Amino acid sequence: MREYPSQIPSQRRRTNTAIPRPQAVTRTESAIPRQDAAPRQGSVTQWESVTRPNAAAPSAQTIAPRPNVAGTQTAASAQVITRTDAAATRPNVAPTDAATRQESATRTESAPRTSSTRRADSGRRRRARTRKVKKHPLHAVLTASAAMYLLLFLVPFLFTSDAGRESASVSAALKRSPEAAVKAETDSLPADSVAQAESVDRTAGADTFAQGAGADTLAQIAQADALAESVAEAEAAAPEVEPFRGQLDEDCYLRVLNRTNDEVSVMSMQEYLVCVLRGEMPGYFELEALKAQAVAARTYTRYMLHSGSKHGDRADICTSPACCQAYLSAASARQKWGYLPEDEEQKLRAAVIDTDGETMLYDGEPILAVFHASSSGLTRTSGDVWSGDKPYLQPVTSPENADNTPNYYSHVEFTLSRLQDKLRDAFPKANLSGDVSEWLTDAERDAAGNIITMYVGGIKTQGSRVRSALGLRSACFTWEYGDGKVEFYVTGYGHGVGLSQYGANQMARDGADYRAILTHYYTGVRIGGYTPETIAE
Repeated sequence: MREYPSQIPSQRRRTNTAIPRPQAVTRTESAIPRQDAAPRQGSVTQWESVTRPNAAAPSAQTIAPRPNVAGTQTAASAQVITRTDAAATRPNVAPTDAATRQESATRTESAPRTSSTRRADSGRRRRARTRKVKKHPLHAVLTASAAMYLLLFLVPFLFTSDAGRESASVSAALKRSPEAAVKAETDSLPADSVAQAESVDRTAGADTFAQGAGADTLAQIAQADALAESVAEAEAAAPEVEPFRGQLDEDCYLRVLNRTNDEVSVMSMQEYLVCVLRGEMPGYFELEALKAQAVAARTYTRYMLHSGSKHGDRADICTSPACCQAYLSAASARQKWGYLPEDEEQKLRAAVIDTDGETMLYDGEPILAVFHASSSGLTRTSGDVWSGDKPYLQPVTSPENADNTPNYYSHVEFTLSRLQDKLRDAFPKANLSGDVSEWLTDAERDAAGNIITMYVGGIKTQGSRVRSALGLRSACFTWEYGDGKVEFYVTGYGHGVGLSQYGANQMARDGADYRAILTHYYTGVRIGGYTPETIAE
């Protein structure tokens, strides 16, 4: 028994017995009469196999001719179909394309074609048709070129860095988690570079990219290799981030005495320092200068807490610049100026948060981080202004001048009687009865012109005390007599010790960061975290 190939939808089994033929379909008459023709050799129905030429045909069987039906061929054209034993015993092998085409070609009009037959023939023709699309060599070249140009346009976007996008709160979060700081330091740019290099490698290794790319592929691979080398060098040269150890601003609370209403408020160090910056330094200053001021104000506050408060058990610090530090709340600033610039407020807060917890230390302890508005080109040692020198408060150069500092030079004049009253109030033992030229004599100055010591009515005193008694802007002054009055010419503003605010702003304009500014004005200090003893215990 023979089984037909699976490609034929209607599989049928046939035996050695004769299979009844389907009833012939009546063919309608065409416009042109058709003459009877002799039957074609080798015509088969859809259930019969084609007898191969020159094949042996033992045990041939004869099938009775079809009866003569009206509209069909005559009985004389009956077909005798010979089936060989070889065809009956042939193994079930899928017919070749040639056999399929031959079988389709040998079908005659006399064979009835049903819908299933037509579907089978159509299916065989579709399966026999092999479509082989050969790509043009230019296709691979165009594909590779498109991939290369796409990468070239994407590379600038992959390496674009928005430094301004980082908010100030990120710095505080990194300080709270040193591991996150190390990961952010080493993975920010190299991660993008490695991803890009891997993308280039995968693209270069694709089949469509490798075919026909030629010099473009080699150049792209070389670029990827160079990029990978630069990434490796960047990772090797990445600095190690020292974990921050110290108390953060949000963990430190202060009792602040408001000198305006004599009330004490409890607030965090962060909130307090923002108010100090608002009162001590203009918000339009450079950000690095504001950071330096924030670290100096924090260090000064911690020094007061460490050495003992001036206000006893009632408060830790006050809002008076004459006693502690200047202080200006947001409500007071809005009332004073009539508005509150939002961009400047953001800079002040960013300066505090970006330096969260950082303190200047000398021998492991917070320093007396005093500061002033502007010097006369050289800061002063603390011993020239107060009693006792500090090793970290030594004279250093400062870059402010009349061009970058408003009111750098000032002028004050007094009548003789007014000057005499002011000097007697500050120096009761001074002899001011003689000639006016004998009232102020023998001034000793430093290299920048600041008066270190001088005589007032025969009494030796510090130049800073005379400056305070007369209300001058600094101790760098000269005077002249004439027409019943005394005129004073002053340079700079403040006591001149420690950080110069306008000098720090000029250094920031010149490219210095806040750490370079602080280590310039405070000699031999280290900037890091500080933990109070009460917390350490």
